[in-house]
Amino acid sequence: METRRLGASDLDLTVIGLGTWQFGGRWGGADDSHSEAACHAALDAGINWVDTADIYGQGRAEQVVGKVLRDRGDEVIVATKGGVAWEVTGDGMRIWREASGAYLRMALERSLTALGLDAVDLYQVHWPVGDVPADDTFAELVKMRDEGKIRWIGVSNYHLADLEAAHAAGPFVSLQVGYHVMRRQLEAAELPWCREHGVGVLAYGPLAHGLLTGRMDEGTTFPANDWRAQSEFFADEHFADRVAVMRRMQQVADESGRPGGVAEMAVAWVLRRPEVSSAIVGAHDAAQARGAAALAGAPLFADEEAAIDAVLADYPAASREYGHGEPPPRD
Repeated sequence: METRRLGASDLDLTVIGLGTWQFGGRWGGADDSHSEAACHAALDAGINWVDTADIYGQGRAEQVVGKVLRDRGDEVIVATKGGVAWEVTGDGMRIWREASGAYLRMALERSLTALGLDAVDLYQVHWPVGDVPADDTFAELVKMRDEGKIRWIGVSNYHLADLEAAHAAGPFVSLQVGYHVMRRQLEAAELPWCREHGVGVLAYGPLAHGLLTGRMDEGTTFPANDWRAQSEFFADEHFADRVAVMRRMQQVADESGRPGGVAEMAVAWVLRRPEVSSAIVGAHDAAQARGAAALAGAPLFADEEAAIDAVLADYPAASREYGHGEPPPRD
């Protein structure tokens, strides 16, 4: 599988990375044995890196990845994220953004324990926190890097102002951000900024949270334990337009003869940008992981890109900005 260098780091990532949000149970439940099998299948299929986070199942996803690392740690580049705190309350679970240096140190130590590692290849601040100075966040991250606990520092879900503040505070090599054909807002500012500053982009959600697999329609619903059941992307008045975009894209992919159909073309569309180092595709089980690896197909053809632009022009409301599971700021 093709690899690309991640920004100014020495990490050469396969253009598909395995996402593990599903391992935490927020995509309609999870089975740890299936999650573990997904990791093994992804590695067997040529994927060389895994992205996880402490908030995914409150450590559950990291623990699954850690089990795989015991046998195959030398085959895997590991990226994790910290910066979302949680506590169990009488009403369930309360979560919030927390990026103070002291909190991130505690979170990193907890992640290293769950993963069974002494150091992680890429440690990412999961969300920006407006009332925490970037200097506080990055001073501690740099200290932990110098202690050998982090190889490279990254950020996630940062907008332009957040990137500028972080750049002034300390070094980072990557931005992880949601990016797919119906979420293009970052092409105006964040992607050009990353290109100018040599920051690699890790694109999550390239399949529009499952829509661009081609297996959904206007009547698709989700169980209560699937975050998409509360997502406006699947529930607002523009969802029918998004389904129409998917169907038109299926036609384009079929005409191009893509073996992976609309999903393969959607990933190729994300990877067409030189700023993008890798696309993160999640999986529940081994079959889905093998399918994710197979999406590393031919580059996007010029006529495909033109056709996609024409489809999106016909359905402008499909690209309306939407929330995608972001936790609230701290109280």
